[in-house]
Amino acid sequence: MAALRRWVNEGGGFLLSQVSAAQPFSPFWFTVEPQDTLAIRGNSALLNCSAHSDAATPARIEWKKDGTFMSLISDERRNILPDGSLLFTHVTHNKHNKPDEGTYQCVATIDNLGSISSQTARLSVADRDTEALSDQCAHPQSSFISKCPSE
Repeated sequence: MAALRRWVNEGGGFLLSQVSAAQPFSPFWFTVEPQDTLAIRGNSALLNCSAHSDAATPARIEWKKDGTFMSLISDERRNILPDGSLLFTHVTHNKHNKPDEGTYQCVATIDNLGSISSQTARLSVADRDTEALSDQCAHPQSSFISKCPSE
């Protein structure tokens, strides 16, 4: 990117200043956004998210839980996958501790361009034997469940 030079008035004198040209606008958008999900306690769960851009720099994906950015650096149970999705390897939930249940949002950022935020998605957690699963559908070859489509 070419640098621009301009004269700047600094307290009565002029200096030649060099500034970087602005990065050209490149639209980016979510190709997949997270959906409300009902996870089974002790199983894995996945919140999907993926962003696309024509910019030279790929989007960096981060996640918010209940409106606060998550710190996943030393988290052994939750990982951001290469496509930006959030994987819970073991959903934790008990009567007094519900660290995984909440509202999640995916945030995609391209440096010097900006950020976009996905729709929010609610992760709810159920016991393996709960009656709440009566209107839920299991997905083949996975431990994920979601609301059954209306007929």
